Amino acid sequence: MRILVLIAIGLLLYIIVGSILRKNKQSSLSGGGAEKMVSCDYCGLHISEKEAVSSENKYYCSEAHRQTEKE
Repeated sequence: MRILVLIAIGLLLYIIVGSILRKNKQSSLSGGGAEKMVSCDYCGLHISEKEAVSSENKYYCSEAHRQTEKE
């Protein structure tokens, strides 16, 4: 009888710890949030929209490429 109680307690602990670890793993994966990527109209380099230089609905990886494209 003691063995059955110990097995039940062990199984319960296994289920509880497993569910806690799964929740932590899911929250860490979804918490990052992917940024929108755009490509430079001059050289094709992919860069995040936040870091890109934009002009006339076009994106560039640097101010130099934006200037070169305008010329």
